[in-house]
Amino acid sequence: MTTTIRLSWGDRPIALETEDGKTFLRIGSSLRVDVTDASLDQLDRLADVATDLADMQRDRYRAADVADEVAAEDGVRFVGVPFQRKPVAA
Repeated sequence: MTTTIRLSWGDRPIALETEDGKTFLRIGSSLRVDVTDASLDQLDRLADVATDLADMQRDRYRAADVADEVAAEDGVRFVGVPFQRKPVAA
């Protein structure tokens, strides 16, 4: 059975913590992941996924900027580009 945890952290801090010889990835105030025994491959994959997420968000921002620029050229003051958040497999 797979358990899915949904967490939205917005701009809350992301940091590494060390406690009693263990290392944790802290995401916001609600999630702490023990990465003490993570392999280098898993940590590299985590970095790759984070890079992919940042690229996706940049693309969304660019798409919204283009829509705003086109609207401004047409004399419209504001146009929002709706998007729906979808779960991402990690």
